[in-house]
Amino acid sequence: MNTIAEMITCRIAATEEIISLRAAELRKGKPGESARFPEDELKTTIHYGAFLHGRPASCLTLIRNPESAVPTWQLRGMATDSRLQRQNLGSTLWSYVESDLRSRHPVFRIWCNARVNAVPFYTKLGFTVISGSFHIPSIGLHYKMEKTFL
Repeated sequence: MNTIAEMITCRIAATEEIISLRAAELRKGKPGESARFPEDELKTTIHYGAFLHGRPASCLTLIRNPESAVPTWQLRGMATDSRLQRQNLGSTLWSYVESDLRSRHPVFRIWCNARVNAVPFYTKLGFTVISGSFHIPSIGLHYKMEKTFL
């Protein structure tokens, strides 16, 4: 019998394909538009999704930092459907993202502002905490984390 992680299809996605999942999981109780990022529609922004039966099960967005000498992205909006969490969907999606970026860039860096409860997940993916804790208004306590690919 296949696990859910084996049944998903990971791919680059459009904003509209993942925005409802991002809003449902990361902006509970807030207007759906609060899940949109100003950079969502930039040509350098990349959205990824893990789809189960055509529906988004996990997602993330990479926002390119144009001022960095090494290709650098900010990871934002990583979410997994709460009914499907703890089934390796986020890790499976992340593996796809790493592979996709490695095929285009020999060296790159990704950083994120991780919610406190997500720090162990990102640590398992190889990210390192690079800041003390800080509060993002209306969202909560975070740590800045990064991962460099050489």
